[in-house]
Amino acid sequence: MRFSILFGGKAGQGVNELSKLFSEICSKKGYYGFNYRDYGSLIRGGNSFNVVSLSDKEIRSQEDEYDVIVGLDEETVAIHSGKLKKNGLVIKDLTGIVDENKLDKKVTNVVYLGYLMKVLGLDLKSLLEELKKEFEGKSLLEQDLIAAEKGFEGNENKDLLFKVKEVNREVKDGTDGIVKGLIESGLDLYISYPMTPSTPVLHKLAGKQDKFMVFQPENEIAAVNMGLGASFAGARVAVGTSGGGFDLMTEGLSMQGLSEIPLVVYLASRPGPGTGVPTYTMQADLNVALHGGHGEFCRVVIAPGDPEECVRAMNDAFYLSQKHRCLVIVLSDKHLAESLYTVEMPKVKEVKIEYGRSDKNYFGKRSLPGLNICKASSYTCNEYGITSEKGEDNVKKLDWFKKKKEGIKKEKLEKVKLYGKGENLIIGSGSVKGAILDSLDENFRFLQLIYLDPLDKERIKKEIEKSKEVYVVENNSTGQLADIVEGLGVKVKRVLKYDGRPFSKEDVKNGIR
Repeated sequence: MRFSILFGGKAGQGVNELSKLFSEICSKKGYYGFNYRDYGSLIRGGNSFNVVSLSDKEIRSQEDEYDVIVGLDEETVAIHSGKLKKNGLVIKDLTGIVDENKLDKKVTNVVYLGYLMKVLGLDLKSLLEELKKEFEGKSLLEQDLIAAEKGFEGNENKDLLFKVKEVNREVKDGTDGIVKGLIESGLDLYISYPMTPSTPVLHKLAGKQDKFMVFQPENEIAAVNMGLGASFAGARVAVGTSGGGFDLMTEGLSMQGLSEIPLVVYLASRPGPGTGVPTYTMQADLNVALHGGHGEFCRVVIAPGDPEECVRAMNDAFYLSQKHRCLVIVLSDKHLAESLYTVEMPKVKEVKIEYGRSDKNYFGKRSLPGLNICKASSYTCNEYGITSEKGEDNVKKLDWFKKKKEGIKKEKLEKVKLYGKGENLIIGSGSVKGAILDSLDENFRFLQLIYLDPLDKERIKKEIEKSKEVYVVENNSTGQLADIVEGLGVKVKRVLKYDGRPFSKEDVKNGIR
């Protein structure tokens, strides 16, 4: 059983705030929910909307049609009414309630929420409690509470929403998962220059500084180089960015590769090239995550598919980067970073760092300045850290990188997950997980690739060999993941979406059809 509500209005009218409040209320009443955000790169105007989908079972993607449209402006109704279900309801034109009660225009969205609660058969008390929690100490709290009551009173109870057993559930987005994973893993320093959609991690961490520090430098080049410097000194460091900023960091990534200074990078993708469509989503940065930087060096690329996996991905990233002195990229996108899921967030253990004295620059435990003389250079060096242009030293270094990669492959980490038992196979990675799982029926299995480098080639081949048809689902125009799978010597069918919007379950089904 599913129920879908679209909240829409101009940028600046509080659409996102409205849908988040509603999602929080419903999660505490036992509903499973998914909240998809769609907005342009505007401060005022345009049409922004959120789609909140509710279910009595776990739900991981947005609906394409709506049971209710909450239109804070006329444009929302005009744009989206074509997707209103038969006998669906439109809620609009409630500004009169604000005027009649001489309320501040800024609380108009709360009037709509109060009205919606009554229509659906939800209680006013839950809304008032959530408002008090969310806006405690804010100047307009009293007006918010009045607005909620007046909106609730201005309507009749239609009991539109199905009933569920009341259970308190959490609502979190991928950003929350990244932040939780960073903090619990023992973050010392997070460095990032703002760029949508990685910026929310910067903001949320900045508000939690206690045992760690957050720093915003002048640009992404400074961010990656500061990160390397701090990590060389012994700090557990992560840097964050999006596509254009990642491009600027790639020289620093190569520096990491040769110097073997541990580094974790959070890469939150959006449509490119160039500025692209900055507030929308795509999975087009896979190739640059796998290959960004010059030369050949050791890296790991992890692509979580939901907030819970974001927590574990960051924990894995710190563990691998510190143990193997390598670059680890955690690859996300706008859809995962900003969509709200009903989840049970895991706890992870702090990553401990083992240091030791070593006369050699590699082939041993990581050492730190203060323990003995440490060297980190962008030049090829021999094992004692002395610059060398000898052919045999270059061979030794590159062979050492390959040996490190083999060590990473042997780590017992969850590199893939398999869902379902059907004869046909869907392969995907990252944020497409939700729509694929919601679309899955008895004819299909889903192989989720969490580690994209190193790739679990044997497991992928094994699942493909026992499949009638194989489909790769991804948010880009060329099939970057499909290219990787076909590199294993198999042919696949590509289901691609590249309009900047995420897959829905119907998109997956229609694409396969």
